[in-house]
Amino acid sequence: MSFTPHIVILEYSLSGTDIHLAIQDITSQAPSTKVVLLANSYGRAELAKAYESGSSGLISKNSISAELPSALRMVAAGYQLFAQPSEGWEKPLRFARRSQNQAIIDKMSDRDRQLVRGVASGMTNIQISRSTHISEGSVKLHLARIMDEFGVSNRVQLAVIAAETGLITSADLLTA
Repeated sequence: MSFTPHIVILEYSLSGTDIHLAIQDITSQAPSTKVVLLANSYGRAELAKAYESGSSGLISKNSISAELPSALRMVAAGYQLFAQPSEGWEKPLRFARRSQNQAIIDKMSDRDRQLVRGVASGMTNIQISRSTHISEGSVKLHLARIMDEFGVSNRVQLAVIAAETGLITSADLLTA
């Protein structure tokens, strides 16, 4: 019998361990497992590295007693939590890009959102065409325009944006 934890909590200052490699190992071997880091203090660089390595959160040890239970419930529900770094908050580039992508999603028509959801759920152009009642050629044209708006060159990148912006969730994938 195999056991996969829902959440793994790691101490940021584990001696002798590259914490970011450990996070990548955990998330690659158990993709549904969320990794949360605990740290005394950290800066923007540590926060960005934690995010880039696949962590679902970085929480200050100072807030453990008051905020940890709520934080872990939120992470388990699929949210990411990154507390403000010691030297103040400045959005890393990836967060800024996500905000730009969210603005594009917010301006999209319902039809375009439906097309992106189809791509993100793994549907082919023909399947999307049938579900939206438009021609396959129209699907291709719309998707090319949408990918151009996001500045991406393939369907995988578009699917990642759909997941990061909340346009599609894991529940959507189970029903697709």
